[in-house]
Amino acid sequence: MRSLVLRATCALALLLLETPRVARGLDLPGALREVAAANPTLQGRRAMADAARARIAPAGAWPAPMLEVGAINVPVSGRFDMDPMTMKMVGISQRLPVTGALGLAKRSATAARNAEDADASLAHYEVLSQAWQGYADAYYASRLALAAGNHHAAMQQLVSAASTRYQSGSGRLEDLLRAQAEQARLLAESADMQAEATAARGRLEALLGREGATAGDTLAPPQAAPVPATPGPWLAAIDGTHPKLRALQARVDRWTLAGRSARRMAWPDLQAGFSYGVRGTVMGVKQDNMWTGTLGVMLPLFARSRELPMGAEMDAMARSAEADLREATLDLSQRLRATHARALAAQRRVGLYADTICVAQTRALAATWSAYTSGSSDLARVLEAMHAQYEDDIALERARQDLARTEGELVAILARGDVLGVTLPAPTASANERTSR
Repeated sequence: MRSLVLRATCALALLLLETPRVARGLDLPGALREVAAANPTLQGRRAMADAARARIAPAGAWPAPMLEVGAINVPVSGRFDMDPMTMKMVGISQRLPVTGALGLAKRSATAARNAEDADASLAHYEVLSQAWQGYADAYYASRLALAAGNHHAAMQQLVSAASTRYQSGSGRLEDLLRAQAEQARLLAESADMQAEATAARGRLEALLGREGATAGDTLAPPQAAPVPATPGPWLAAIDGTHPKLRALQARVDRWTLAGRSARRMAWPDLQAGFSYGVRGTVMGVKQDNMWTGTLGVMLPLFARSRELPMGAEMDAMARSAEADLREATLDLSQRLRATHARALAAQRRVGLYADTICVAQTRALAATWSAYTSGSSDLARVLEAMHAQYEDDIALERARQDLARTEGELVAILARGDVLGVTLPAPTASANERTSR
C-alpha cells in the first residue's frame, strides 16, 4: 500500500513538472501600475524629494548656544583666596536672529522641497509615458511578426500551387522560382520583425523594473481613445497644477525667498549672554557670588561685500526661473498641438486602412487567387496582390502603433490620463511624507 502511494505521488509530481506554465495576461493598466511601483528611476526621484524635505528644518534652525566654563582674575600664584575678584565662572551666550532671515530661509527650503516633489511627480508621468509607448511597441511588434507569419503561410500556399502547375506542365519554371525567392525574402523580413518584438519586450521589462518579467506574458491590445477634432480640449487641461509648471514656480519662490533672506542677514542680529561667578573666602571673609548679563548687536560692516551680492545672485536666479516658467508654458502648448496633429493623422490612417483599404485589398487578392487557380491569370498578378495586402496590413498595424505612441506622449505632456479615459496610478508619496502622515 505504501509503495502504491509513493508511485502515485511520484507520477503526480512528474505530471506537474511536465505541465507547461500558462502565460499570464498583462494589459496596459496593469503594466502602468507595475511601473509606478517598481521603476528604479521613480524610486530615485522620491529619494531626492526626501533629501529636499530633510533640508527644511536645518534652514530655519537657530545657531547653537555657547557654553563657557572657566576661572576669572586668578593670580599667577594660582591661589583662589587672595583676590576678592577671583572667581569660578559658568556662562552661556546665544545669538538671537531677530531679523527674520532664518524664517525666510526655511520658506525658501520649503519651496525647494515643493519643486523636488513636483519634479518627482513629473518624472512619474514621464516614466508612465515611456511605459505606455514601450507597451505599444511590444504589442504591435508582436502583431507585425504575426502578420509576417500569416503572409509566409499564404506564400507557402502559393509556392505549392506554382509547383503543382509546373509539374503538371501548365506552369512555368520561372514562376516557381520567383515564388520561392519571395518566400525566402519574407523569411528574412519575418526574422527582422521578431528581433524588433524581442527588443521592444526587453525595453518594457526594464521599465517594469523586473528582468524577464513579461517574457511569458500575453499582452492585451491597448485601447485607443477618440482624438478630438481640435486640440482645444487638450490645451484646456494644462493649468497651474501641471507638475512642470509647479516645479518652476516653486523655484521662482525659492530663489526669491533666498534673496530676501540673504539681504536680511545684513541686518543687525542680537547677541545675549549670561554668566555666573562663584567667589570663595578671602582673609576669612566670604565673598558674594556675582553674575553678568550682556546684550550685543552685530555690526554689519562687511555686508556690502558678502550678503548683498549673495542676495543679488539669488534675485538673478529667480528671474532665470521665471523665464524658464514662461518658456515651459509655451513649450507645453507647442508640444501638445504637434502631438494632437500626429494623433489625429494616425487615427485617420487607422480608419482608412481598417475600413476601406485592407478590405478592398483582401477582396482583390481573393479574386486574383481565384483567377490564378482557374488558369485565367498568371503568378505575377497574384504576387502583386499578396504583397499589396501584406503592406497594407503592416501599414494598419504601424498606424495603430503610432496612435498608441502619441497617446503615450500625451501622458508626459499633460501629466494626467483622464483626457484619454484612463485612470493612471497616482505618484507614490516619498518616505518622509509617508512617515509624517
